[in-house]
Amino acid sequence: MKTLIEQIDPNTITALLLRQGAWLLQQQPACAPHDLTAMQDTFERCSGTVLQQLEMALSSHWPEIPFSHAEFDPEQQIKPEHPVYWICDPIDGAVQFLSGLPLWTLTLCLVIDAKPVMAFVYDPVAHAMYHALAGQGAFCNGRHLQVRHRDQLSLAVLGTSFPNYPQRPQSEIDEFLRLLSKVIPQVFAQRWMGPSSLSLAQLAEGKLDGYWETGRSLYDWLPGILIAQEAGAICSDIKGEKLDWSSDGILFASPIIHSMLSTILMK
Repeated sequence: MKTLIEQIDPNTITALLLRQGAWLLQQQPACAPHDLTAMQDTFERCSGTVLQQLEMALSSHWPEIPFSHAEFDPEQQIKPEHPVYWICDPIDGAVQFLSGLPLWTLTLCLVIDAKPVMAFVYDPVAHAMYHALAGQGAFCNGRHLQVRHRDQLSLAVLGTSFPNYPQRPQSEIDEFLRLLSKVIPQVFAQRWMGPSSLSLAQLAEGKLDGYWETGRSLYDWLPGILIAQEAGAICSDIKGEKLDWSSDGILFASPIIHSMLSTILMK
């Protein structure tokens, strides 16, 4: 008898995401709407439509797997209602999407017993479909992915992000800037390029050597986490310790770079 994950056809999901990504690309504004209300309306219309379409389609194929809507509820994330569920972010990188910029994604992740087991990160602008299955590797448009095994931190190119939202606590801003000031002098380049899902996929692809971020955005990180792990990246929290649902921050990198970065970030 097939296991649940064996019953799920990645090609079916890929086709669904390609269709919805193409629609989002058609809906993307050429530049940002004129005020906050207009931006919110555009975002909610686009993301809401895609989420509804994906929920309907996936439920028709696998009705036993519900969708989680706990992106902004850490308590429910730690204690989910179901052992198996989908996590979907229709527009990861909303600021870029609304501004007519690239570097935004459509993501989907299957979680079983608190672990990501199937993940998709689609970049519609670049027509790049990243996906991974637990224990079976990571891929982009069918091409097998492997992290870049650089051994010199001074040549490393890193990604990071610090999502903006109103009234962000000053203590969080200060901590991010403190860590950023430690990393920048030690590496070849530190870049801030769109959402974590895309940067983690680019790490898996060998375009970045590492990625770190502060905060507790595990729902945002999960799709990219599986893709990066399956490509050989070492994962931990920001202090180099085991990553779990209560972790603060993430640090992903190729093995040697991870060791070097964790030492710097722990100081």
